[in-house]
Amino acid sequence: MSTSLVRVIRNAYRVGFKDYLAQMMAIGDTKYGTLVGIDRFGNKFFENKEEDEIHLRTRWVQYKEKYYDVSQIEPGWHGWLGYLVDTPPNALDAAHTTVRKQPEVSRVHNGTGTRDAYVPYSTVKPKFESWTPQIKERV
Repeated sequence: MSTSLVRVIRNAYRVGFKDYLAQMMAIGDTKYGTLVGIDRFGNKFFENKEEDEIHLRTRWVQYKEKYYDVSQIEPGWHGWLGYLVDTPPNALDAAHTTVRKQPEVSRVHNGTGTRDAYVPYSTVKPKFESWTPQIKERV
């Protein structure tokens, strides 16, 4: 079923006014569901199993940080969000969890669109030079 006004109003009533505005600013839709888990970075993962939800739009993440991107999600949770697996990583037992061979590297924030964005140094001579006026005294 597609997005309807009735579904939006019902979900807005369920989540409350503050969370409704936060969801509309972040994902552009109002969603209501059960908390499935929280990863080690503080991101919260939700799932809605109701009939009126849009197909393959029943799982979503609520990021902890204001500026967010997909690199802030762990690989196991990323697979669960993309419907690659049905069991969330926090529900797996120790026999089914994967062990990394490499040590865990520190996460680097993606600064695109912020002051932290990467700007390469340009070695190309500019086509235009800024003009500085010559001021002479009047006689």
